[in-house]
Amino acid sequence: MTIHSIQVRHALRAAAAAGFALLLSTGVMAQVTASHPGVTVYKNAGCITCHKWHGMGGSGYGGTPVNFREIWLDRDQIVEVVACGRPGTAMPYHHRSAYEGYDCYEGTLLDDFLPEDQPGRARMVLGTRQVRQVSQFILDHFKDRPNEPVKADCELFFGQSRMCRNLERAMEAAAGGEGH
Repeated sequence: MTIHSIQVRHALRAAAAAGFALLLSTGVMAQVTASHPGVTVYKNAGCITCHKWHGMGGSGYGGTPVNFREIWLDRDQIVEVVACGRPGTAMPYHHRSAYEGYDCYEGTLLDDFLPEDQPGRARMVLGTRQVRQVSQFILDHFKDRPNEPVKADCELFFGQSRMCRNLERAMEAAAGGEGH
């Protein structure tokens, strides 16, 4: 066991004792999930393009993507949306066999949707394992977290970059100005 893993383990125990809010505010969650296999899939499959590094989405040409921090879906539903896309939206399907062997929406075929409602195929297709990894990452890292990204969220995707340092400074400035 490395010193870093012991430190993370102690930090998690302390955070659990102090409550979930402390876990989120210290950024320990992001440090623990940095090695999560879903992070790489999230980056490479293009999830970050629409849902952004903070998981809250942002408006784009295809509409406003779901905010993963407020997502109401359970794990199986997220797996299905990642694999099969969302008909009637810009969310493409990612599973390499979606609608052709992979059961989407209780066996629905692409032909069952009006042409304008058919999900498009994503630029990068995924296998079942990758779909599950990115779906679990969405649950583990984003779901039910406050709509306030922290520096550790940024560093999960961009390392110790200037952008992440600027985010931290902006958050500190905002926190300093709240009581004045």
